Amino acid sequence: MKKFASIAVAMGLVASIAATASADEVTGTATDTSTVTGTIYSDTFETIITQADIKPATPVIILTKATPFHLSTNSITPIGWLSAQTIDTTGVVVTDSWGNEWREIYTWLGKAWIKVPASAYVITPAL
Repeated sequence: MKKFASIAVAMGLVASIAATASADEVTGTATDTSTVTGTIYSDTFETIITQADIKPATPVIILTKATPFHLSTNSITPIGWLSAQTIDTTGVVVTDSWGNEWREIYTWLGKAWIKVPASAYVITPAL
């Protein structure tokens, strides 16, 4: 009996919402837009995006094996691991005192750092 009552209440709410939506008043007036007069067509246009607005893309790293990522370049313990995939970088590159290249990347935890492994491919876009 309780199931029947809850189904009846749900159906009543759906019907009430549908009735309210169909009863909304339409405002405004109809206009005839079939004819247009006084329009001048031109081949010139205003440039919206200028050369100064265009920024080069950031480098992409193709990982070929599981790679740890860290909160900073000084951390020893990784906060997670990335599987073999293509990842986007922020463009920030740091070289540590041992000559390792660290790149800042975007992860599901926010920005993080990876030490670029020798097996990875770094693709830098052309300027």
